[in-house]
Amino acid sequence: MKKRLPELDFLFSLTDFGIKLGLDKTRSLLERFGNPHLLYPSVLVAGTNGKGSVGRTLAGILFASGYKVGLYTSPHLIYIGERIVFNGKAISEKALASKIRDLQKMLGSQPYHMYPTFFEALTAIAFSFFADAGVEILVCEVGMGGRFDATNVLPSSLEIITSIGLEHTQFLGKTYAEIASEKAGIIKPGSTVISASQHSDAMRVIRNKTRDKKAKLYIYKRDFDARGKTLSVDGQEFDFFWNSKMYCSLKTPLLGNHQIENMALAVSAAISLGKKGFDVTREGLYGGMESVFWPCRFQILKKDPFIVIDGAHNPDGIKTLSATLREVFPCRKFCFLVGILKDKDWRKMLNLLLTGNNVDEIVFTKPDNERALDPALLADHARAKKRGYARIIPSPRKAMEYLKRNGKDWCICGSLYLCGDILGILKGKEHTA
Repeated sequence: MKKRLPELDFLFSLTDFGIKLGLDKTRSLLERFGNPHLLYPSVLVAGTNGKGSVGRTLAGILFASGYKVGLYTSPHLIYIGERIVFNGKAISEKALASKIRDLQKMLGSQPYHMYPTFFEALTAIAFSFFADAGVEILVCEVGMGGRFDATNVLPSSLEIITSIGLEHTQFLGKTYAEIASEKAGIIKPGSTVISASQHSDAMRVIRNKTRDKKAKLYIYKRDFDARGKTLSVDGQEFDFFWNSKMYCSLKTPLLGNHQIENMALAVSAAISLGKKGFDVTREGLYGGMESVFWPCRFQILKKDPFIVIDGAHNPDGIKTLSATLREVFPCRKFCFLVGILKDKDWRKMLNLLLTGNNVDEIVFTKPDNERALDPALLADHARAKKRGYARIIPSPRKAMEYLKRNGKDWCICGSLYLCGDILGILKGKEHTA
């Protein structure tokens, strides 16, 4: 096991302060870094599901079109630097450690309770790194919500809002309208907004917000569309339409019908950037999309038997995962390896998993995270449903050993932290950062 950078201990210690919604600390910290976020144009991507897929694809298209591109996402799977990507490559350990030391010097003797949270600190570090690297455009995924998220300090001219679901309700509200109000908080005056199809209450809020901000709004299925053509375990092909523009036979390795909508958001965002001075080439559009790799988004780790790993971690994600399994593997019966965090709607997730799939066997494990649920609690709930055979293997490593010798088709899901544990085990890089 590789030893973790000592600087990261300081960064991770900032999680003790929990989640604090607001922008003052982030702005103050960025001012000390020299306001790097004002030195390049930016795109913000908010929503509940699909943010990472859309952001990664748009960044890939821009990079393939010849631009120096920054990409900021969360969470990471194995190495924290996965969140801070320049031209397709994660920030080096050396550069990350240097930025953390800069942060420590800036904080100096400041009272401990006034320190930034982990996410605020990492966001400032990322924006500073991108400025040093000379990015020409930043694609930035919003961490949570939007209005008070640390990333919303960016003066974005293009905002993308992916599908909105009921998640983080303790912070964002309990209805689609309340959550959409937080997500739509990223919309800037006079900007361009690209939105997925939404629940009617969420869409009403987004429409009102764009009108108030005098922004332009483009909606999937109303202003632009995409239609799937072919599907295999290696990817899918689709056509895209927007007014007189049409791109035929676009290819993406990302699987599932939901990814057709996500890819349409990315394409429409690329076209919109073309109107803002970014020359996105046809070759860049096709090539960038086809070369995208986004781990743990219905990623096939092994074939015959199949092992699929997916970061579905909320009820909407489980619904989408179940539908994609039926779509890609209509004649196969899967077993499931599941680990879930305490702050998720785990009962609804399990109910959907057990009723939406012909489950052959289900194994519960515990992700390496302090918020992980006891797998025995999950197993008891599954057994009460009397569906499938529930087994408990608390260690993800031992669970993976069981999967390998089992000889059946498996799907790993429930948490991106579990996905990170599994990828780390397979690569021999558990807990490096």
